[in-house]
Amino acid sequence: MSIAHSPLRYPGGKNCIFSFVSCLIAENDMLGCKYIEPYAGGAGLALRLLYEEFAESIVINDLDPLVHAFWCTCVNEPGKLIEWIKETPVTVSIWKQCKEIIRNPEGASPFEMAVSFFFLNRTNVSGVLSGGIIGGVNQTGKYKIDARYNKAALIQKIEKIGRFSSRIEVSKLDGIKLVEKYKKYRADTFLYLDPPYYEKGSNLYLNAYKDADHTRLSEYVSTLSTPWLLSYDNHSFIIDLYNAFEKRAYKLQHSTSNKIGDEVLIFSRKISFDKSLAMLREPLII
Repeated sequence: MSIAHSPLRYPGGKNCIFSFVSCLIAENDMLGCKYIEPYAGGAGLALRLLYEEFAESIVINDLDPLVHAFWCTCVNEPGKLIEWIKETPVTVSIWKQCKEIIRNPEGASPFEMAVSFFFLNRTNVSGVLSGGIIGGVNQTGKYKIDARYNKAALIQKIEKIGRFSSRIEVSKLDGIKLVEKYKKYRADTFLYLDPPYYEKGSNLYLNAYKDADHTRLSEYVSTLSTPWLLSYDNHSFIIDLYNAFEKRAYKLQHSTSNKIGDEVLIFSRKISFDKSLAMLREPLII
């Protein structure tokens, strides 16, 4: 069981490959690096790398305004977020209020967007905003609305983020624009890209990519000289885009479906990875 440091439940979260990525950083003599995630989502992997001192600082970036609002609040106003969690009952009534704010965000403050997103993330099936409430509106299901809403545990996670806030940067850019922003990387910068899934991204993310976006990303990443790692669902379209780079496929269980999915890791030419591959729990398909 991987250690979950993120307060969010996120489809495709990569905390489960922490052992591999941390070993990859060590294998390439990049301990204490600046770690950048252009598609951070739940940021569980980034947080763990920071907490265990594999990274000196992290950049959490997500174009989704709801995800960005949450991370800004979590990093910059952890006390206010914690008080809201303490005082807010976990009920269907609150769920409906949050759902309405997400549906009609005009006039909502960044904090209201942040807590509404957070509440739905913790009370919806698999954490997906369109997934529906756990237990149903009538709460007749096996699990109830608070099944994934342990207030004490969530507060501890947010408190820890607050203690590390000076080492966390939050931004809201398209992934490619973030990479462009950091075009002149320091030698100790590590870039991990986990873009929206190619095949099912539109069902999971508000900012899903189209074919042209995936192609544009591949063209830009291919020009980078800084060390990078990229992960995707294992699809022929993606494989063709990155045919010039080393790739390794592996199996990953997705919390959204409990199914084993095919994933692929794509490596920049600047990265050594032979020793690190042994740290992936599931056998690699090479």
